[in-house]
Amino acid sequence: MIAVERMTSSSDNALKEINNLLLQLRRDPSEPLGTEQHLSAIISDKNIIFIAVRDEGKIVGMATAYLAQKFGKKTGFVEDVVVDEAYRGQGLGQKIMEVLIQEAKNAGATQLYLTSGPDRVAAQKLYMRLGFKKRETEVFKLAF
Repeated sequence: MIAVERMTSSSDNALKEINNLLLQLRRDPSEPLGTEQHLSAIISDKNIIFIAVRDEGKIVGMATAYLAQKFGKKTGFVEDVVVDEAYRGQGLGQKIMEVLIQEAKNAGATQLYLTSGPDRVAAQKLYMRLGFKKRETEVFKLAF
């Protein structure tokens, strides 16, 4: 049975399953993967919403929103939206995003931002169907 819910605790295999999803998402496979400390910090932080899709307990999809209180509003930044390759095409990405959006609203967020690579056409169509608007901006990155 498929369940989409906010993750508030970890199982023995959770980190392995999450890292498997991250490898499917990332363009650079040499990027470091998650650790137990990362997972623990994420699921225990009230300003982080981690949504997982589980099939019989196994994590097969996920998304994370990081909430930031700004002057006059709370904003969310969506990261790491991915569904396992074997589960794509079943509407799970939409379910993940709908739960994530509702959880962000419940937490007081008034807007969400996300980025998506130009080759992720299906994901971008989903985001637009959900009401996201494409912004004309440049993204900058400073790595340490």
